[in-house]
Amino acid sequence: MKIALLLAGQGTKVTEQVKELWLNNIEARRLIEVAEAQLQEPIEAWLTSDLSQDTRKAQLVTYIGSMCMYQLYKEAIGLYPSYVLGHSLGEITGLTIAGAMSYEEGLQLVDIRGKAMKAVTEGKEHLGMMAIFASPQRVEELLAGSDQIYVANYNSPKQTVIAGPKQELQEFAKQNRLENVLLGVSGAFHTYHMQEAADRVYEQLGEFTFNPNLITQVISNKHASSYPIDHIREEIASQIVSPVKWNQSIDLAKHNGVQLFVDLSPNGMFVKMFKESSSIFAFHNEDNIAALRTELKDDIEVSRHYDLYARALGVIVSTKNNSDDAEAYENIVMTGYNQIKSRIGEKVTGEDIGKTLSLLELILRTKEVPEDEIMDYRNKLAWKVG
Repeated sequence: MKIALLLAGQGTKVTEQVKELWLNNIEARRLIEVAEAQLQEPIEAWLTSDLSQDTRKAQLVTYIGSMCMYQLYKEAIGLYPSYVLGHSLGEITGLTIAGAMSYEEGLQLVDIRGKAMKAVTEGKEHLGMMAIFASPQRVEELLAGSDQIYVANYNSPKQTVIAGPKQELQEFAKQNRLENVLLGVSGAFHTYHMQEAADRVYEQLGEFTFNPNLITQVISNKHASSYPIDHIREEIASQIVSPVKWNQSIDLAKHNGVQLFVDLSPNGMFVKMFKESSSIFAFHNEDNIAALRTELKDDIEVSRHYDLYARALGVIVSTKNNSDDAEAYENIVMTGYNQIKSRIGEKVTGEDIGKTLSLLELILRTKEVPEDEIMDYRNKLAWKVG
């Protein structure tokens, strides 16, 4: 089954119940402690605080909390996600999960982003964002010709977020009799109002080095297409001023075969956003986690019976041999197969993982398996074994 993980953006609320889930999990708690040590900030105390008017703190809590949710997913479900999709800030979480950067580097990046956006919003309290419960098409038609209000998020077929001066937002909604909610954020994000922040982020990312070899696919919510990983610095900066094409990104994932979405927000925001969808599962409490485990019980059962070596053998025997070189097949494919087979059941070290993945790639290239398939097999195996 193809699974996609959905990662929250700034503004999602963390309940005491969710906080306890994180603190009671060894690895999730470690993520919080690492953040506190690196940033020298009381992150645990921030988790359930009202951070709606502090963009930096809100973004850090969202990133850290999302990584905690991901840790819970790995332990409770443990199935490879074919795609990760992050809403706004959540895209940085998605890139971290996919291996473009380490968790610690992600913390540094989010801190840079949050500080830049906070600096730009200071003194501009008249700007804000509003969720309109109407289709993007209708909202765009009503906004035609407006030079004050912009579409910031294409969230779902029935929810569109607009941004601009708060007074104009309220007048627009009232005049057109639109159901709405003024969002608890401190600026007109994803519009030209954030250009100065985007420029600052781009400049400060000059010293960052990103890993282009992702272990799962990230869908860009700026483009609603595969993430242009070769231009990651530009993308992270420009996303700050670009509308979030969330609904279009979800549609792309479905088109590419995703059958189930896991909502890793701490409050089930995506389940609420797509109320009519039966393919999105919440994950923010023990009942939700149990329900998802039941839904995926067969896949989980199959997955847990295979270690690194058994999985590698499964890949080798299931791929077609497209080569006519019998000698290479015997010397590389069969020898490699037997070498891996002899280690089934042994304890795996980090060095073993690297060697086995490299050997698997060699075997598959000897069989002349298409390169994109080779990387797909490798990524799934690498994700599973950490």
